[in-house]
Amino acid sequence: MSTDTEANKRKALALLEASGKHDGPAFAALMHPEGTYWTLGKPHLFAYCGEKSREAICAYMASPSIFVGGVETTFGDITAEGDRVAVEAETKGTLPDGRVYTNMYHYLFTFRDGLVWRVKEYLDTQSAAEFFAK
Repeated sequence: MSTDTEANKRKALALLEASGKHDGPAFAALMHPEGTYWTLGKPHLFAYCGEKSREAICAYMASPSIFVGGVETTFGDITAEGDRVAVEAETKGTLPDGRVYTNMYHYLFTFRDGLVWRVKEYLDTQSAAEFFAK
């Protein structure tokens, strides 16, 4: 595996770690100036879904997390080829009211100029929508 591919894997994981902590500066440093972040689902059913510009997603990641202490992420399989990295992950976060949110994810990252140019996030949107509707 090339050094660029290995570097892309490290950057993909670093972006997810920054996301879990809502570390806006670290997240923004990894995103390409023309980057986008897409989350599976229908925005009218679950507001976090759809395509977000770099500016919108970086602003969100710079805001405080709704989870006490951020989100704990456990990584599963990681596959990389060329300018793409695929990551399986599971998250766990506790809300201030004590409820614990968990979900499984699959991320597909595409890199350009050594930075994350596109993120595609796949998750169980129905589970998320039901949890946050309470």
